[in-house]
Amino acid sequence: MQDFQDLNEFKRNFYNKYHTTLVPTVEQFENERKWNLYCAIFWTIVLITAGIIYFYIIIAFDINSSKSEETGFILIGSGISAYWLFKKKFERELKAKIMHVVASCFGNMVWSLSYSSKKAEKFVEAGLFSSFTNVIVDDRFSGTYKNVPIDIVEAEFEDGSGRNSTTVFKGLCIKLDMNKNFKGHTLLMEDTIFHTSPRSHLRHTELEDINFEKRYDVFTDDEVEARYILTPTFMEKLTGIKMAFYCRAIRCAFYQGELLIAMKPTTDLFSIGSLVRPVADTRQFQNLCNQFCSVLSLIDYLKLNERAIL
Repeated sequence: MQDFQDLNEFKRNFYNKYHTTLVPTVEQFENERKWNLYCAIFWTIVLITAGIIYFYIIIAFDINSSKSEETGFILIGSGISAYWLFKKKFERELKAKIMHVVASCFGNMVWSLSYSSKKAEKFVEAGLFSSFTNVIVDDRFSGTYKNVPIDIVEAEFEDGSGRNSTTVFKGLCIKLDMNKNFKGHTLLMEDTIFHTSPRSHLRHTELEDINFEKRYDVFTDDEVEARYILTPTFMEKLTGIKMAFYCRAIRCAFYQGELLIAMKPTTDLFSIGSLVRPVADTRQFQNLCNQFCSVLSLIDYLKLNERAIL
């Protein structure tokens, strides 16, 4: 499995694999995409039209049953949902068939739908979100870059079961191993009025950057180390990750030799298989490449592959 030592090499490999491996693989699903698009449009039109006709009939014949309108609303609602249902069905089926090929375009990245609770517990210990009992994984990519282990997981973390379950966190979790000799526990979160620490041993620390202070709270048990790590350039890289993954909020922690990042996206990440664009459309895979590159650039900046501190 290939492990890249340079970001430009990573990009070149992606574009080469895209043309030689990925396109021939996904193009065989183009007819399937067109069929799902046809079905989505057909059932949307049929169900909405049936709903409109139904309402016309009950109005024309002055039908005043207490549930007379319910069927019409169900038909129209089903019509509106039809496109989305066919789209999600096609995406799920396509992803199951080709996502391993997509992941191979990014070096040694491996795609899966599993992530152990034990590994996810590290995000809870670090203070990024609260305890959970169940993990529902949408996508997981694991691999290495410059020999630095990487985990990128899109998942929903729930506490409780059945109807009593609540969502603790839903979004993207990134874990990067560090060869650094950091000893402290530093946590960066969205700014709050009262600056309440999520962990009793962490104290709120103000940094010199005014714009930074307006947007984030920093909690740490080693103020000197926190100031050393959280530089303007680090925040620029972190913001780049936030933008690449279309996230509205981001948190991160330096904890027990790992950099942990938790984000809440505004859109469905790692989505492939649009019904209205060809399955080999470059844009969707270019977005994936940009997302991976934003993470790798953070590894480059922090020199996580090196033993020495920054």
